[in-house]
Amino acid sequence: MDLDIPSDELSLDWAKNEFATLKCKDVRIRKRFQRVASDFIQHPGASIPNSCKDWAGTKACYRLFDSDDIKVDAILSAHRDAVIQRFEVADENVMLVIQDTTSLNFRSLQCVEGFGPIGSVSGKGNRSDLKTPGLFIHGQLVVGGGGVVHGLAGASIYARKEKKNEPAGKRNRVAIGEKESKRWVEGWREAQRIWEELGGTRTVLSVADREADIYELFAACQQQRREHGGGAGLLIRSQHDRVLESGVGRMWENKQALPIRATLTVELPRGKRGIKERQANLAVRAGRVRLAVPAHKKKYLGLEDSLEFWALEIKEIDPPPGVEGICWRLVTTEPITGEEDARRLTGWYSLRWQIELLHRVLKSGCRVERRQVRDIDKLKAFIALDLVIAGQLLAMTRQARVTPEASSEQWLEEAEWEALAVHAAGGGEPPEKAPTIREAVGMIAKLGGFLGRKGDGEPGVEVLWRGMAKLQMLAQAWLVFRPQKCG
Repeated sequence: MDLDIPSDELSLDWAKNEFATLKCKDVRIRKRFQRVASDFIQHPGASIPNSCKDWAGTKACYRLFDSDDIKVDAILSAHRDAVIQRFEVADENVMLVIQDTTSLNFRSLQCVEGFGPIGSVSGKGNRSDLKTPGLFIHGQLVVGGGGVVHGLAGASIYARKEKKNEPAGKRNRVAIGEKESKRWVEGWREAQRIWEELGGTRTVLSVADREADIYELFAACQQQRREHGGGAGLLIRSQHDRVLESGVGRMWENKQALPIRATLTVELPRGKRGIKERQANLAVRAGRVRLAVPAHKKKYLGLEDSLEFWALEIKEIDPPPGVEGICWRLVTTEPITGEEDARRLTGWYSLRWQIELLHRVLKSGCRVERRQVRDIDKLKAFIALDLVIAGQLLAMTRQARVTPEASSEQWLEEAEWEALAVHAAGGGEPPEKAPTIREAVGMIAKLGGFLGRKGDGEPGVEVLWRGMAKLQMLAQAWLVFRPQKCG
């Protein structure tokens, strides 16, 4: 029996497609990187030596990441090309570019130069002045309006500078380009570039949580759309109750500015602390608002343009005693004229949670904070690769919920789905057809420890990445020991 089977054959096609446009001086560097990416996705969360299988492969991997071609921008740019290509062939008209920031704790690598503080930890004697070294990632996750995860449009991996004591109010006098919060504007600009690349034929929205409720972000978007007759829009959760122009009060307190457009009844899933499933009655208020320039922006930065956007409030009517009622307040460029618009925008914003799941996969699944790489630039490149792999694991999880009856062949190689089906059946011959995505995800989740009891709901990303690691071992054994096909 021939046992000389390349163990990374099952994932190499994925890596070749994902990094087909990686710009390298030598094509051999691109091929080597694709092979390393294949090794990594087969073993999410494994150390570099375990992913590369032997010492020779490990040394080759480290040498590869010494190359000037293997840097963060090059890795993510090649992946971005694959993401845009996937979206272009997809039957979707809406792209959500969801942006968010997360921190990575590298306390175990304190000797490495190039980290910045991400917070404080308690030291001996209850000291709290010890700064935890680490990095931040601000990424943009591309999700279709129907919920399909396509990958990352980009990401910035950076160290935060030590904060200095500043006089009260000084930050209000600093231009956005000199603040760390400029990342939110840059994230929208990435969405704008994609809108242009797609020829303005698709709706592209930059989606973000409260931290992105920044006047300069809204102003940049409004200016682009006014001057060029269109562009990427915004869907932002509100943090500030902004002043309306003409002195007619504030955005959320003015009932006349936001009339009730509809009432919705929704089913809420189980919550934390034993909160049961329940129905919630929601009042939808929405309207077009003109927001005044904040006084400090006008005084210190010379900004003069008021903002004209749509505001949407979804608030629970009479929540049960002891239960915090739902209240979402969103600001968007999308018109809201009735219940259908409100439902659509609420559904799109609810997909923002996917980037939180991406961060969870990156940290708990890919275990990126355990990387033992003692050069900051090389470490960032490994983080970029882990980000792409985390996105692929998340995409498979999401696909099971969006198109559950589609064939798993678009995600799994033949040896993978055959091994999975035979293992789930307790032996025997593999089926002639690949299982559906829902069936495959259920089997993989059970490999990862999912019990599938009544009330457990759909499997999450954590059990899936554990299951995927076990599936790779099953598939490799299946390639060696499966019955030989005749003919």
